[in-house]
Amino acid sequence: MKITKLEVQKKNKDRVNLYLDDEFYCGLSLEAVVKYALKVGQELEIQKLEFLQNDSEREIAQNKAMAYISKYQKTEKELRDYLIKKGFDEEIVLKVIKKLKEYNLVDDMSYAKNYIKSKSKKSGRRKLSFELKKRGIADDMVEENIEEYSNDSENILPLCEKYLKNKPRDYKTKQKAYRFLASRGFIGEDIMRALNMFFKEE
Repeated sequence: MKITKLEVQKKNKDRVNLYLDDEFYCGLSLEAVVKYALKVGQELEIQKLEFLQNDSEREIAQNKAMAYISKYQKTEKELRDYLIKKGFDEEIVLKVIKKLKEYNLVDDMSYAKNYIKSKSKKSGRRKLSFELKKRGIADDMVEENIEEYSNDSENILPLCEKYLKNKPRDYKTKQKAYRFLASRGFIGEDIMRALNMFFKEE
């Protein structure tokens, strides 16, 4: 088959419509067209076309992925879900994620560590664990990083003190404080220990 027309798409200047034997065949990324020096009059075999389409989709998916992770670190699951939602084939998505992992642009272990460090002052281990697992972090990674970077018995004290500030130290306040701290993912034992410290002072 012969390329009879290469036309930049009107709505997306980074995409090119490929025409073979005067009929539209597919859309390709501009990068793929330049990379493989495609031009009008060039003969292409089916195998070559399939390769071009696959490589073009991979490049487009990779560009989408780079834009998605450029502002905030993402987990493998978050990136996979995003690309699948954008309509990319599972095989393409896996290739893109593998490439980004090779360059440490997607790293679940690093994500777990950074997430725990940034959230542990306001959230207990139970909530941290739940949120990380929801984002696709493996159980062993969650437990390893929580063990190293989170200390509920210490983190709960300033949070408890802030909540109790200017509030009456009575039973009703203690109940509300308990529910508040539990909603933040702290366990009952740590909550009661912290509350008893503050209420004993009164």
